[in-house]
Amino acid sequence: MDFEGDIFDEFRRQRLEASVPGVPKPQRQALVQEEPEEDPLSEADKDDEFEIPVLPHGQHLVINILSTWGDRHYVGMNGMEMFSSTGEPIQVARIQADPPDINILPAYGRDPRVVSNLIDSVNMTQDDMHLWLAPFTPGRSHVIYIDFETPRQVAMIRIWNYNKSRIHSFRGVREVEMLLDGKCIFKGEIAKASGTLSGDLEQFGDTILFTTDDDILEAMSHYDNTFDGDLDSSQGLIYEEELNRPRTADGEGEERPFTQAGFRAEDHQLHEQQPTSILLPEVSNQVPGIYTGKCLKLNLTSTWGDSHYLGLTGFEVVGKDGQALPLSMSIIDSSPRDLNELPEYSEDSRTLDKLIDGSNVTMEDEHMWLIPFTHGKDHILTVSFEKPETIAGLRFWNYNKSPEDTYRGLKLVHVTLDGFCISPPEGFLIRKGPGNCHFDYAQEILFSDFLQPSSRLKSKQQLSGNSKNVEQASMDYEAPLMPCGFIFQLQLLTSWADPYYIGLNGLEFYNEHNEKITLTENNIAAYPDSVNALDSVTGDVRTPDKLIDGVNNTQDGRHTWLAPVVPGLVNRVYVIFDQPTTVSMIKLWNYSKTPQRGVKEFGLLVDDLLVYNGILDMVSHVSRGILPTCDPVVPYHTILFTDDEMIALRERKTVISNYVEDQDVRLTNENQVVHHNKNKQTADPALRPKTCMTDRGQQGNRRY
Repeated sequence: MDFEGDIFDEFRRQRLEASVPGVPKPQRQALVQEEPEEDPLSEADKDDEFEIPVLPHGQHLVINILSTWGDRHYVGMNGMEMFSSTGEPIQVARIQADPPDINILPAYGRDPRVVSNLIDSVNMTQDDMHLWLAPFTPGRSHVIYIDFETPRQVAMIRIWNYNKSRIHSFRGVREVEMLLDGKCIFKGEIAKASGTLSGDLEQFGDTILFTTDDDILEAMSHYDNTFDGDLDSSQGLIYEEELNRPRTADGEGEERPFTQAGFRAEDHQLHEQQPTSILLPEVSNQVPGIYTGKCLKLNLTSTWGDSHYLGLTGFEVVGKDGQALPLSMSIIDSSPRDLNELPEYSEDSRTLDKLIDGSNVTMEDEHMWLIPFTHGKDHILTVSFEKPETIAGLRFWNYNKSPEDTYRGLKLVHVTLDGFCISPPEGFLIRKGPGNCHFDYAQEILFSDFLQPSSRLKSKQQLSGNSKNVEQASMDYEAPLMPCGFIFQLQLLTSWADPYYIGLNGLEFYNEHNEKITLTENNIAAYPDSVNALDSVTGDVRTPDKLIDGVNNTQDGRHTWLAPVVPGLVNRVYVIFDQPTTVSMIKLWNYSKTPQRGVKEFGLLVDDLLVYNGILDMVSHVSRGILPTCDPVVPYHTILFTDDEMIALRERKTVISNYVEDQDVRLTNENQVVHHNKNKQTADPALRPKTCMTDRGQQGNRRY
């Protein structure tokens, strides 16, 4: 049997690769792989080791792409930069590729991701208009040909890898060969891009140096825009043309897998396009944050990523007492009105009336509104009241058909009342739909919350992403320090011993100033909600609101939360904010009434991105040491997201420690557990012990 190319060969190759001497630090250098037959691009060098030459000279650069970071169908890059021995950028006379781009495929023709984008100088971007993408076929050649205007000595080549998104970054190039006038000047691995617009230069690709001469490096620094470390995340946000709009329908049929170029609407550019807010006259808002008028207009200016469609599930206008003002089709209108304005649609059910049909917590798109979206154009939703109404805010249920379709949801909206702007200059930021119905995902925008300078400043920082220590409020970040987002999700993976129930006593969140965040019933939810989700239980008081009632260090079950463990389902606790919120610390009190039902393994996700994994200690009612003072009971446990030394010192005894247990692997598919390697006893739902703790009062399910 032939075992060539198995995992052990790969491990051995990487070990040898790491030991190759004389490689400058910025390069990712690899050994020459065994030469495939009939590959003319690999005939340049057959030595066991490869050394990067010093200042290679030539005019014709050939880049042979051998592999991607995992995508078997497409390969792409963001851009290339080349500098000469004089420090100046090398001028390119011609650039070609084979295959040239994805327009050679039958389903394409006008895709903007062409090879000339590699030298347009817009590199740190996620805009398709500045990327290159081509079909990738393992085993075949994928080559980029670059001709310089004149023969030059090459001092540096920088590869900006494909950075469209965290998922699509796997289309980036991995192993490459570079030949200059037929002589190999580089063989090795290019770093995968992070798929975000934040981070150091190393998060976007690799820099290959062909010299260590200080004078040349100094000369290049005058022309290298990344030298000062101030990467401009607003690059590549120019929109040049509108693409053919992809169809959206629920029809059946098989089609070839498709990649659609789209535009990425970033907040920085939108700020420049939107006018500054105009203050209302005092007669219109005698109470701060309360406005009176007849004609309310909402300009829907941005989606969460979809460049062709924009949608909402529900919409309400909030009166001064928090009630929803009555809306009917006789007083609301929109432009565009729905998809039926497009020639390819005629009877699409996602019409304007669905916006006010009252079915808001749903994934059924027959209760949603969807319109064509064109970047830079107005998309106006108008409410014309019959008489002046007093308005305190707005309430949105974003588009929620599926996790993928949530990117069609509204992101930024600008609001005017009788012609006067009552939204901040950057607009109101609308939370992306969760893609499920685990909780009421209504978002309430109260105008009074945006009158405070601190709130406005915080919103601007998070929209622009100018803060270095605080993560921007987007759905794309990974934040080990001070995460910021709309939805904080605790995934409770296992309990300590009870296979039927899992619970917590309480939790507390702290903001970036180490101040406790006030949480209300509108901020907390769980799935399953509580033991009341069981058919045989009703009226149990151990509901999610008990997690934030402030009574945490207790054995009284009336101040705890308990939910059933359902086979194949992960228990979740959601903390939901209507504005992007930065968190520096989380305190958790484990379930104490029956400690075996307490949480053991858990994960924390912020806007669906994992930021923490850990094990929460089981509650012990007695000291575990020989003397009571040796090992005191820890009332709560802390997750720290701050590097503040004073806080770390104060919480040193409560910080969750990572200790090793037996290796455990859980495999899931579509959030369903399909295999678990430990031979744990499988809980039979039919044998679930009954538990119920009742008290007066009825718990509602509607957040607003």
